Amino acid sequence: MSTQDPFQPPSTGWNPPAPTYGQPVPDPYAAPSPYGQPAQPYGEPTYGTPPPVYGAPAYPGPAYPAPAYGAPAFGAVPAYGATPAFGAPAYGYGYPAGGFGYTPSYASWLQRVGAYLLDSLAWVPYLLGLMVMTVTSESGYDAYGASADQPTATGLVTFAVGAAVTLGLWVWNRWVRGGRTGQSWGKKALGITLQKDGTGAPLGVWMAFVRDVAHYVDGLVLYLGYLWPLWDTQRQTFSDKLTKSVVVR
Repeated sequence: MSTQDPFQPPSTGWNPPAPTYGQPVPDPYAAPSPYGQPAQPYGEPTYGTPPPVYGAPAYPGPAYPAPAYGAPAFGAVPAYGATPAFGAPAYGYGYPAGGFGYTPSYASWLQRVGAYLLDSLAWVPYLLGLMVMTVTSESGYDAYGASADQPTATGLVTFAVGAAVTLGLWVWNRWVRGGRTGQSWGKKALGITLQKDGTGAPLGVWMAFVRDVAHYVDGLVLYLGYLWPLWDTQRQTFSDKLTKSVVVR
């Protein structure tokens, strides 16, 4: 006669041990671990394995040395206005880095005179027009009835065209080209450059025009301003000092 309780399920012959409080119930169908430890469910960390660090790469990669203290990161752009490190190249206009006490090589007085004479070739069209107007003039009388030469229409047109060409050449060569690049065609031929004192930047179109107007100050007292570069430490005329410019080679 069977002693099985009719209200209980039939026994299978295997009774799992009672679970301990806080411990998971072992899976009877899990494969045994080949290393003597119970198999862990997929995705569960093995006992004793430290948790991953937040932000750490999933796969090992080459380690790069950290930059030295105070050194900029690779590819970093220095902040606007920041002073470059000692020995670093400076960008933009300016004198070449020559260290403390560096003095630029100023153009000689003869070089400056030669450059101005070459620039003055712009006056050739004006002089040619004046010559044509004079040669083609006809005898006549002025408003007071005195005998005087009267320019012809051809002479007047030739003179006007020559004057316009001279003005255009002077503006382009001395103010536009010289102000933007520091070299008119005369300065370029003699290898000298007009620039701002202290920065080495081009003078600019407007200041190049002001400098030419200020040359009248050089000729006020026996043309002393034009001769001043002969003994001045920076080889400057009065107009150079007024516009804070220098001519270097």
